[in-house]
Amino acid sequence: MNWETMICFGDSITIGARSYHGYPEYAGNILSIKLGNHWNIINAAVSGYTTIELARYISHRTHEFSVSSPDFFVVLIGTNDLKSRTTVEDFTIAYEQVILKAKLICKAKRGFLVKIPDLQPGVRLPYSYDMNEQISLYNQAITQLGERHNIPLISFSIQPEDCFDGVHLNDAGAKKLGHQLADQILTLKGIHSPVEKSIQAN
Repeated sequence: MNWETMICFGDSITIGARSYHGYPEYAGNILSIKLGNHWNIINAAVSGYTTIELARYISHRTHEFSVSSPDFFVVLIGTNDLKSRTTVEDFTIAYEQVILKAKLICKAKRGFLVKIPDLQPGVRLPYSYDMNEQISLYNQAITQLGERHNIPLISFSIQPEDCFDGVHLNDAGAKKLGHQLADQILTLKGIHSPVEKSIQAN
């Protein structure tokens, strides 16, 4: 069978806590249609996880994930660190552990780091809109880690109407981000797709 495998690490935003599918499943469907092959999507995200919890979760399942021989990995993590008031220094240490483990699992060592999306207007407690300042600091750390490990970054374009509560994606938002991720992978493969052009890669 002709297929490719993508493994996505993250929290409730990736798992699709407020939508039927997460954005990785939507991306896989789009890629299958565009490329004419099958896409095995491993959504290795856990709701509520901080970055260090994700790193430890991957450690315990490294062999399990490696068996599928992923071709791509995607990392979107950090929103729950806001609630935990994780320092940038601790966040950076934990995030690098996630990167190293993802590279170990992914045979091609090819992936994307996704910047943490800003909280949207009307965000619900325990989050507050001023936490976007801390998100900016986390994203600076992610950018530096991406440069250090030679991994490209993605900034998803998200609007208030894409969210259920200012944090989690609704069905429309999950589909939108799925299109953006698929478009980035198609571009990596040298295929220009009209599915979404709002994505920004750094």
